Amino acid sequence: MRVEPLEVFAEDSNFAVIKPPGRNYPGSVIQGDTLANLCRNAIQIADQMKLAGVPRDSQHAIQELANSLINRLLHYQAVLDAHGVEYPHVRPLSEEDRVNFDRDHRNE
Repeated sequence: MRVEPLEVFAEDSNFAVIKPPGRNYPGSVIQGDTLANLCRNAIQIADQMKLAGVPRDSQHAIQELANSLINRLLHYQAVLDAHGVEYPHVRPLSEEDRVNFDRDHRNE
């Protein structure tokens, strides 16, 4: 870990906007516990879509959304692990939590 100055545009709780050195545009910071909740919500929506028989194009969209969030959380967890920092969320996610409608449909 290194310490660098950041341009802080907003530091509102759960809505921080910062610009790291070398970036052209600021980024929106999502706290780890909020990210974990977003992942779980996306997984729950995917599960409901599967049960409801939602069309493939919609399944693909939620799969992409859920897995983008999950990838971000898995990276976050790996970084915290590397630095010996505890997770702010109770239940960590794993590779097994990825949404894959093709795999899920084969298991039915």
